[in-house]
Amino acid sequence: LDAQGQSVGSEPLAPFGDAAGVGTGRNWAHVNSVAYDPTDDSIIISARHQGVMKIGRDKQVKWILAPSVGWKNGLEKKLLKPVDANGKAIKCSPTGDCEGGFDFTYTQHAAWPRASKKGSIVVFDNGQVRHYEQPALPEMNYSRLVEYKIDPKKMTVQQTWEYGKERGHEWYSPVTSLTEYHPDKNSIVTYSATAGAEYDFKNGAFVTAPNPYLSEFKWGAKEPSVEIQILNNKGYQAMPINLDKAMNN
Repeated sequence: LDAQGQSVGSEPLAPFGDAAGVGTGRNWAHVNSVAYDPTDDSIIISARHQGVMKIGRDKQVKWILAPSVGWKNGLEKKLLKPVDANGKAIKCSPTGDCEGGFDFTYTQHAAWPRASKKGSIVVFDNGQVRHYEQPALPEMNYSRLVEYKIDPKKMTVQQTWEYGKERGHEWYSPVTSLTEYHPDKNSIVTYSATAGAEYDFKNGAFVTAPNPYLSEFKWGAKEPSVEIQILNNKGYQAMPINLDKAMNN
């Protein structure tokens, strides 16, 4: 809030900022998803500029999933500590550069709890300004689907599954996108969006890069069961709906 009234380009700067009018200090959180967790009567928030956090009915922050840099005034005590599958602490830099393959989310979307597994959340990690710096080349950017297992008593977080890093820039989504677990199919649906993608139908090729994909995975699979390349897409989100419920409501 110290930057209220200032536009992008003024100090203090965030490593990522919105256009003037919702710039640094005015859109300091940029909340893009809110999900209710009935297991402890709380909500899980994806704040694009801050990280993922859980807030209780008492309006108190329960935990924060984000790199440690910048947190203060007691909120640093709410940061989850990364651990491996054996519960051993993983070393991370303040900006989230971690050992052992663990990584935080950056400019993420759609942080949803996995209803059938307590303590599990699934997130679309856009990866823009990963570790709070731009890579040397745009083609070095990548996005991920990622699942974390959170222990709120020990205040630890374990990364249990990811997909997308190996796809590199072709699967990258700088903004928007969505991922959601569906217990009836035990699968996860994801949309790696790129608003404004253009396809040249005459020549049969994209004229933009990266470009959007709609995919579905069996839970825990290393590759999608279904993957659809979207042509000439101008949309931001895509998600399955239950037609029976939609028609009855």
